[in-house]
Amino acid sequence: MYYQDPDGGFVEMQIDNFADPDQATGYMEGPEYGADAVGPAFDPEAMLAARRSGAAVDELIHRSWALRSPMPDPMLVLTGTA
Repeated sequence: MYYQDPDGGFVEMQIDNFADPDQATGYMEGPEYGADAVGPAFDPEAMLAARRSGAAVDELIHRSWALRSPMPDPMLVLTGTA
């Protein structure tokens, strides 16, 4: 998750989503990560609302959930081209 503060600085927040480091390394060496290392944008408020409405954690932690979001491409935002 990337956050841009009012002064224009960016902060990256991350949490591991794998049972062990080997799985994380395997993912980062794989085609999905290679094609999109930044990952899709998502709306944290929408995620919280979905969870409070009963969505399972297993559903919310996959990129397929985030891809349904109408958010801008984060790479374009990070590079200032969005």
